[in-house]
Amino acid sequence: MKRSLGLGLVGAVLFVPISASAEVVWVGDFEGGNLDEWSGVLNGETISVVGDPTSSGTQAGRIQLTNDSVWPNGLKRVELNHRPDDARTAEGAQTFFAWSFYLPETLPDDPSQQIGYWESNQSYQQMMAFEVSGENIRFDTRQPQNQNHWNQDGVVTAGTWHRIAMRIFWSKDPAQGQVDVWFDGEQVVTGAGAKTLADDNAHFTQVGLLRGAFEFNDSPVIVIDDAAEGDTLEDVRPDALSEGTGGSGGSGPGPATTAAATTGSGPSSSAATGAGATTGSGAGGGAAEDGDADDDGCRSSTGGFAGAWALLARAIAA
Repeated sequence: MKRSLGLGLVGAVLFVPISASAEVVWVGDFEGGNLDEWSGVLNGETISVVGDPTSSGTQAGRIQLTNDSVWPNGLKRVELNHRPDDARTAEGAQTFFAWSFYLPETLPDDPSQQIGYWESNQSYQQMMAFEVSGENIRFDTRQPQNQNHWNQDGVVTAGTWHRIAMRIFWSKDPAQGQVDVWFDGEQVVTGAGAKTLADDNAHFTQVGLLRGAFEFNDSPVIVIDDAAEGDTLEDVRPDALSEGTGGSGGSGPGPATTAAATTGSGPSSSAATGAGATTGSGAGGGAAEDGDADDDGCRSSTGGFAGAWALLARAIAA
């Protein structure tokens, strides 16, 4: 049985120009030689600052996931947390966020792993996520139901820096909430409509490696660098591939594996065209009862995935 976090199969490839640069609000580039720029860490014992590889500058953050990296809810995770100012993820606000990542070795196809997602504070509902299986990557939103917006093979290559950038228009109304995604400088999701705010709590992002509550023997590594939050797309530089050491930048995603697209109605994005979107049927974001665990000042859980992974772990054990 393949252990996967994903649901559905849809993609979108369009480009929407964004206005000129305003302000880089936050950077997470490790140039201070520590993790102080980040709001917190989860299982930080296997996070280190390294001088090679780097995407820009002279430092980057190396994250290694082991079978012992167990969170109190049973999930296996090692992650960095960034929480924007509360007003920047409030109803009607817009956030631009990006980060670069490097894989010394290709991540396994089974089990799959999440490398980044957004979640609500206090209620701990995951709202959107990137999942990697081998060289495949997919992007899903969770509410009002799980929905896949992009799924592409052969692009998450090892030994190469990659960059993910996002524009999120925050709303509890799925007719208003909207997400755009860029991968290695190419727009792959345009105007994906979704409920992007779970509730009135602030929302945060976590990047790193996250797996379900099951045993594994490998110990994957991901290197993170050049994370940025800004007011415009230019602030977070979606095409800022490697200027550092240890690998070249990616060459863009090429054709998507699916032709369908999502349609959004929020501001600053045109509607994508295509054959429509499919909706997954698995567990989505939900309040995590065990979300009160603390680790180095960062309270977090993966919301509804905890229940789904627990069921999957029992099925595998059986």
